[in-house]
Amino acid sequence: MANQIRISTSCQIVNDNSVANEGSSAGDYTNLNLDVHSDSRTWGGSYNISTAYGDSDVCYWKNAVVDITTAGGGLGDSVWNKGNVSQVGTIPTTAHVVAVEYASQLGTVANITVNVSGEILAFLTPGESIVLPLHMGEAVADIEVFASAYSLGVHEATVNVMIAGV
Repeated sequence: MANQIRISTSCQIVNDNSVANEGSSAGDYTNLNLDVHSDSRTWGGSYNISTAYGDSDVCYWKNAVVDITTAGGGLGDSVWNKGNVSQVGTIPTTAHVVAVEYASQLGTVANITVNVSGEILAFLTPGESIVLPLHMGEAVADIEVFASAYSLGVHEATVNVMIAGV
């Protein structure tokens, strides 16, 4: 049996039907519903990428502080993080999955951008994360993670990042 990259996803389209409590100081009514135009349900499921990852082609960075604020520092090396801390494991040449977690912040860093081949695929706020299947594969140098702000010891975003491929 070959190594597998298994992806699980889900998506909810939520409609805000909240209303103001007219004339009362008791507060407003919050009413969030799954949108009827999305069949009022959660979408998603499981997916196995057909490419088996190589034993030595998976790595992660844990508690890395992102010290770049614009695109231009792909995950092909560690120059995107404070101290250029190296990954655990071996960076693949081609990524078939990337996972990014915005673990914590010091000061104010509005978001972490996840950019793949020039396309912004996510703006993560503290506590958010994303797993992106890259079925056809992407050069690791074309996968970028950068912060909306960085100032040493003042404004820092801490992330966990994992990539796997061949």
